[in-house]
Amino acid sequence: MEPFLPWPGSKAKCAHEIIAEFPDEFETYHEPFLGSGAIFFALNNTLTSKHHKTFERARLSDTNRNLINCWRAVMERPEHVKTMLLHCLARNTEDFYRHMRSQMENPSVFIYVMRAAFSSLYRENLKGEFNVPWRKQDFEKNGRPISFDVEQLDMCSRYMQLKKADILVADWMIASQAAKAGDLVYFDPPYLPYTETGFVNYVAGGFGEGDHVMLRTQARLLSERGVFVALSNSDVPASRRLYGEPHKLINVTNAVKSTATTKGIRSEGLWIWAPK
Repeated sequence: MEPFLPWPGSKAKCAHEIIAEFPDEFETYHEPFLGSGAIFFALNNTLTSKHHKTFERARLSDTNRNLINCWRAVMERPEHVKTMLLHCLARNTEDFYRHMRSQMENPSVFIYVMRAAFSSLYRENLKGEFNVPWRKQDFEKNGRPISFDVEQLDMCSRYMQLKKADILVADWMIASQAAKAGDLVYFDPPYLPYTETGFVNYVAGGFGEGDHVMLRTQARLLSERGVFVALSNSDVPASRRLYGEPHKLINVTNAVKSTATTKGIRSEGLWIWAPK
């Protein structure tokens, strides 16, 4: 199952490599840096694979209020979201896009803007305003159409309901504290930069090295409480210094060309803290 949202750093293409390291059974799946929820949706794909994973419910969270409102709307009223989304997609122009960027509290508009934004980036300025330009190169110069596929929303909605998803606006620390023995927490925080000038602050306030130190400490504390913890981040000297040697290295395609150290493949690390 694919996510209903495009998102920077989405794990959709490497989800199977991450999920393969998860235990076969756990109680509640927690994802405190939600984004598109690619790992959550990919867990549904394991039903027919040798890496079948069984869990009862999900607790999904992010600090991005508009993102969470979108998730809730897709789960609770997908038909309503689809109707207005199709209306937005049919009117896709640069002027329309610029106008709609300020209305992303509407779930349908949120999905439209993410589909029409350059590299499907979510980025805010210091005022917390979404400031990604329209995909002019794709839509005008190359004549590529915007995706009108909306049926994915129905499948995602049913899966969220099946897993009794609790979807909330919350800081990662507060959200992860709810995990208990037998649960699984997957952290996919903003990445440490691949270069000294690499851009990683996609939201106002950013996520600095001190935040990564706190995240490492929280991962250890959770594992001591019987929680299985997995974390993805860039494979760079800083991440190895902060988190130690990764459990696994995964090669992924860098979709955001303007921020790539080199266009093409880059290495990401997966860190694991298993219960004691």
